[in-house]
Formats: sequence, structure tokens, C-alpha cells
Amino acid sequence: MIIKDEIHGTVEFNELEEKIIDSAHFQRLRRIKQMSVTNLVYPGANHSRFEHSIGTAHLSEIIARSVDLEEDEIQKVKLYGLLHDIGHVAFSHEGEDVLKKYIGNHEEVGRQKILEGEIADILSENYQPREIADIGGSPNGNIVESDLGADRMDYLKRDALNTGVAYGIIDIDRIVHTIKMEKGKMYIEKGGLEAAENLLVARFMMFSAVYLHRTVRIATAMLYRAIEGAISDDTIAPERFTELDDESAMAEIAKSETGGKYANALLRRHLYKEVCSFPKNNWTETKAKKLEKQVSEKINQDIIIDFPHPFFKSVEFQVKTDDGLCPIVEVSQLVQSLKKTEEDRMRVLVLAEEDVRTRFGDKIRKLIQL
Repeated sequence: MIIKDEIHGTVEFNELEEKIIDSAHFQRLRRIKQMSVTNLVYPGANHSRFEHSIGTAHLSEIIARSVDLEEDEIQKVKLYGLLHDIGHVAFSHEGEDVLKKYIGNHEEVGRQKILEGEIADILSENYQPREIADIGGSPNGNIVESDLGADRMDYLKRDALNTGVAYGIIDIDRIVHTIKMEKGKMYIEKGGLEAAENLLVARFMMFSAVYLHRTVRIATAMLYRAIEGAISDDTIAPERFTELDDESAMAEIAKSETGGKYANALLRRHLYKEVCSFPKNNWTETKAKKLEKQVSEKINQDIIIDFPHPFFKSVEFQVKTDDGLCPIVEVSQLVQSLKKTEEDRMRVLVLAEEDVRTRFGDKIRKLIQL
């Protein structure tokens, strides 16, 4: 099978990989948007988990060859890259944020899909399904999952391309050719430090400007309410989200007495508006939820207080220096500064429908600032 990809050009897959791509579980990924409701702000963000999985598989093979894995291991890593997102629920990570407490995260759901059912049957033609599932979290799994892995490199370039922003410029070739593996540990040679820094900066900028754009956060907060509401009134069981796609899930949620108002508002792009915002300092998620309930009850209107979640996870990748392997955060002052910059930019958003903001905005601000 040959696929023409918008990022990587011509991408080739063997017969086994083609069978997986043509399976019902994998084809479902065509209907799961990579960036969930971000297309309400960036209209081009309609690309799917399908394209991303194709790209991740391709890059996984390239990196695996670059670090000189055996041919059989290369094929396993490529298969894991192909299947790394097979467990995504409707609405991608945004759906997962709500649903993981019910059904686990997408890695756990994906592992079950690899081990049982249609995908497992196809893999069994050449491998034990567990051989592929167990790559997750293993040294070879870092080729897909690490800070400089295939997953991250693909989604940053793909998301930047489809949103039209200029933050996803990554020197993939330089990173790939300076990544090495020694005794099961991946690291990057010192000559690739600038390319690695650039990737981490690109990720920071994509989160700051795109993934956590204020209007994207508003739409996401409404989506959370929609999903929770539909589950709470038994309109839809959490497990169903592993089978439904974005469109069919939204149609089901729209029927919910509790979550339907949010789903229908999203479908019409009638988004809540920002009433006010505050620096994250001295706030906790518990405080946000408590105030949300109190203010909503006092004015008898629906208020959402959206607490920001950290996105700059600790970077554990190592760089080979003259003194041996060192964590990149110890080598790069630039990477050190990203964490502080993230904290400084985080804000708590207070949201309401536009007419509620007009009528009760001053009162809401006073109640929260007491």
C-alpha cells in the first residue's frame, strides 16, 4: 500500500499493515478529529487521528532504522506507531479528559484493542499481539512516545500545517540523525541540541497559541459539560465513546436533557464568553469548582470556571555531552525557561453565555473577587 501524505510525501506499508489500516477500528480514526473542537477557532483543523497515525508509523520506522534496530524490531515499532492512537475515544484527548475516570486512558483502551478482537486477529498472522502491545512503555517504545519521538514530531508539524500557524517548524531530519540508542536508552547527540530545543519551543508555542487558545478552551469546557451531562442522565454510556466517532457522539449527546444544551450550542458555534480571568496563582481546581457552584447558585445562571491544566510536562530526554549523558533541562537554559513562562501565562477563565455576561458580569466579578 502506498499513501501520499501531506507531511511526509510517499509512505509505504506492507500487506499486514495494509490489513490493519483497512480494519474497521482503524478506519474509525478517519472520523476522530486530531484537534477535537479546535476547528471552531481554526477552521482548517479538520485532520484526523487517521492521518496522524499514518505519519507516526512512518517516522517510527525511520527512527528505528536510524538507531540500528534489527529488522523484526523495526517492523514491531512501526506497527506500534501505527496503532498508538487506536484507543482514542470520540473527541480525542478532550473526550479522554472526561472519560478516563470511567474507562481508562487511550493507551489502556488501545492496549485492549490490540490484544483482543479484529486488530489482534490481524496481528496474529505474524506476531503475538502482546509483542506489539508491550512496546508501549518499553525502551523501543520511546521511539514513538518520547519527548523527541515520532508521535510528537508528527502531530506538531501536522497541527501547525492544518491550523495555518508558523510554530511547527521542526528539523525532523536533524533530530532523526542525531538520535541514538545505547543499552535501551535513547538520547540525542550534542549536535542535535538546537533541533531538540526548537521542537520543545514549537510544542510550547503550539500549546500557548493554539491548543490552549482562549476560545478553544471555552469550546472545550462546554464539550466537557456536554459529555458529563449525557453520561449523568444515562443518555450515553461511557463505553460507547470507544465505538462512536465525533459526529455520531455529538448527535447522541445533543439528545441529552442535561448535556444537550452544550452540544447544540457547539453545533451552532454559540460559545460562552469570557466574563473575567485571573492568574493561576492562589487558585486550585477545587477552589474553581467550589466558586463555580456558589456563583451559579447566587445568580441562578450557568457559570463555568475553567481551571488551566499544565501542559509542559517534565522533559526527561538526555543529551550526550563531553561529560556523558545529561538531562536536557540541565544542558539547555532555554528549556528551563519554558516551564516558568508556561506558569506565568496560565489564567483561570470565568465563562458564561453572552446575555448572562451582559446582565450579570459585574456581579459575577464581585462575587469571585470577595
